[in-house]
Amino acid sequence: MDYVITISSCFFLQNMYARFQTLNDIWKCLPADLVPISDQWTHIEIVVFMENTRLLHAELCDLLKMFTLGYGRMLLGLFIFSFINMLFSIYIIINNRALSGSYSTNNYSRILPLMFNVQIITFLMSIIIFASFINEKRLKIISYLRLYRISNLHFDIKRQIKMFINQISVCDSDRISAFGFFEINLNLVTSWNNHINTDERSPNDIEIK
Repeated sequence: MDYVITISSCFFLQNMYARFQTLNDIWKCLPADLVPISDQWTHIEIVVFMENTRLLHAELCDLLKMFTLGYGRMLLGLFIFSFINMLFSIYIIINNRALSGSYSTNNYSRILPLMFNVQIITFLMSIIIFASFINEKRLKIISYLRLYRISNLHFDIKRQIKMFINQISVCDSDRISAFGFFEINLNLVTSWNNHINTDERSPNDIEIK
């Protein structure tokens, strides 16, 4: 089941990443400063192009929301049971000498849980990395929108930019998550590392103010 969830999730997320990347590349085809260019871009073409790009971005965000609704429970179960399995494997490795008798069996019972842990970490990190890359590409277009001087643009183009920014702000709450319990991104890894580093500090290292 872990293989099915991981492979299907990564396949979908990789496709979504490619589509957001393509959308960002398409946006770069617009003229600089969104100014019409004779024989290339007219005002109407720029407005229609921006409208279509905005609608495509909204559809991709809806697909991410559907993915969270469909896979959220399975991802939540995968993360929880993987974490429990990792703790149990660590317990077996630490208490291996008490559970086994011979030296060869002792080594085998240490290596096997370690291999399971590597597999679990690989599965989880694959999903986390893909989800983080998608979120980065999804918000990349904001950097393009903020480069324009809205005050100097035509009213129609100005309205499209404002609608696009508002749309992204609304869709920002629909990030990939484990059924709403926590967002799936690299912050999971960094927060876990910070938690471990905090626990490893001794009371003498804490400055008393």
